[in-house]
Amino acid sequence: MAVVVGITCNRVGYENRLSQAYVHAILQAGGVPFLLPVCRDEQILKRQFARLDALLLSGGGDPDAFLYGEEAHPGQGTVQPDRDSMELFLARQAFACGLPLLGICRGAQMMAVAAGGKLLQDLKGVERVQHSQRAPRSYPIHSVLLRKNTLLYRLTGRQKLRVNSMHHQAVRLPGRLAIAAVAADGVIEAVELPGHPFAVGVQWHPEWLIQTESHALPLFKAFCAAAGNCRRKNN
Repeated sequence: MAVVVGITCNRVGYENRLSQAYVHAILQAGGVPFLLPVCRDEQILKRQFARLDALLLSGGGDPDAFLYGEEAHPGQGTVQPDRDSMELFLARQAFACGLPLLGICRGAQMMAVAAGGKLLQDLKGVERVQHSQRAPRSYPIHSVLLRKNTLLYRLTGRQKLRVNSMHHQAVRLPGRLAIAAVAADGVIEAVELPGHPFAVGVQWHPEWLIQTESHALPLFKAFCAAAGNCRRKNN
């Protein structure tokens, strides 16, 4: 039976939205997408979480700096308190019970915040490569260097990847997470939780790279495979 992957949505006004690219990636990897609308009710979130075999935190706006003990800098973008609350709850649940977790862009940042880390609120003046690319979403704009002895390195079998980049914030301190990859300018590009079956956050958008980069789909397949392994162990 295919694994059920919960994907958090973004909220724009009264609408919950999600790029079809996330759905397509999970389908391509053999999973069943289960969309999670923005919600703060923990009882509802617990019921939804109980149905999942894996959790994907999608991209979107900026996490509130207040969540990691800082004041909002002028460079911080729009925040969504309800979504922040929901994703922090779900990420911490996934950490605690070993549910496979994949964070993409904002999702990687939320993983770090949930693990006690802090973010760099704006890359202006810090970046030396183009982190907010002026190119099609499916075009890899810069390279990242993977650290050995990480799950991400074992999954890809490569020390250097070309990735796309659509962000102006990044993880500054990873908390309990380990740094798995960095860009050429030292900006953290991937994090993971050691000892967890699968808890990986990437700053790039692999869902847009499936047709162009050979490392993209295997990440989603490994994610879904980990979900299947965890479900079998728990049954």
